[in-house]
Amino acid sequence: MKDAEVKPWVGKPVRVTLANKRVLAGTLHAAGDEGHGHQHYLVVSDPLKEGGQKQKELIHGALLITNIEDASDDPAAIE
Repeated sequence: MKDAEVKPWVGKPVRVTLANKRVLAGTLHAAGDEGHGHQHYLVVSDPLKEGGQKQKELIHGALLITNIEDASDDPAAIE
C-alpha cells in the first residue's frame, strides 16, 4: 500500500495484513519517518494477559501492508 492509503486509518481500530501474511489487530498510529524515507506505523493492541502491557508492533513503511480493514467490532483492537 501507499502512505496515502494508510493515513485515513490512523487513530482507528484496524486489522492489518502484512506482506509476510501476518495479521495484526489494534489501533493504528503514525510513528514518524525517522529520517530514512518511509513512514513508520504502530499497531497497539490489548495485553496478551490480564495486567500485562499493551502489545505494540512497529511497521517499517506502508509497502509492508497489503490490506487494512475496519476492526471497530473487535474489542481487542480498540485501544
